[in-house]
Amino acid sequence: MQSNPGIRQFTPDEWPLYKTVRLKALQSDPKVFGSSYALEEPRPDAEWRRALERGDMAIFGVFDHDRVIGMTGIVIDKDDATVAKLWGSWLEPTWRSKGVSEHLYRARIDWARGHATAKKIIVSHRASNIASQKANQKHGFVRTHAAPHEWRDGVNEDQIFYELVLKP
Repeated sequence: MQSNPGIRQFTPDEWPLYKTVRLKALQSDPKVFGSSYALEEPRPDAEWRRALERGDMAIFGVFDHDRVIGMTGIVIDKDDATVAKLWGSWLEPTWRSKGVSEHLYRARIDWARGHATAKKIIVSHRASNIASQKANQKHGFVRTHAAPHEWRDGVNEDQIFYELVLKP
């Protein structure tokens, strides 16, 4: 295991790596995502590739040498181009609590700052996801509100929202 994993945006040709890590994440920690393995596993390969070709979204892989060990994403909101949304962050358990999330946040924040329309970034999580809460606050996100939510696994639990203003 290297001490500082590499983080970079997936290219469209790396869709098999993206698919592998996304499905692994959904199986490993199903309660922290807004989607599920059952919904995403049957997606055609062309859809996995198209996700990496979009100009309004960036999906980053976390690599231990040439092995993908995590991922994270950011997307411009389809209804409001001034808003970017964080999504899909996951790391293999052995890489957690080692400071890697700092690099994940930096990659996404830098991407949003480089996107002409983005003025703020929003992120949300289940109320019980304390690790996400701590990471969001550590990286300057401010809690804005909570809303009741029924998650895809049928659990009713508040969704907590945060924002980071990039440009006034």
